Amino acid sequence: MNDKIIKKYVKDLDGLLEELRNARFVFQPQMAVGEHAVIFLFGMIFKYLKFKDISVGHLKDLENKLDAWALLEDDEELFIEIKFESRSNHAKKDIKKVKPEEYSKTLIVCWEDNWRTRPSEIEVFDLEPLWEKAQKKT
Repeated sequence: MNDKIIKKYVKDLDGLLEELRNARFVFQPQMAVGEHAVIFLFGMIFKYLKFKDISVGHLKDLENKLDAWALLEDDEELFIEIKFESRSNHAKKDIKKVKPEEYSKTLIVCWEDNWRTRPSEIEVFDLEPLWEKAQKKT
């Protein structure tokens, strides 16, 4: 995860890392990390992120099949569409349904960022680097 993403989305990195250190008792990434685990961890660290409001769950009638929508605290105009995945490249099938001009509003929250050819406007918040950073501080 690059510093630009951390600065944009994280309001309390120390608190977030402490939460992830404590999560090691309930979450073991040695096992396969699936989409539900990503959602679980996101729920644990949400309070340390710069989201003012979030709505989780999608309507099946929508073409984009994104999983959540959020507003950033410092920019009420920035409405982010969130896709939860275990690996970022799993979002390809749903992201194709989003118009390219909407890519800048898309955030993929995943365990591992492995989508090397994604459009540069799509941001990725991958949890694995934060998890590893948290475990090193113990």
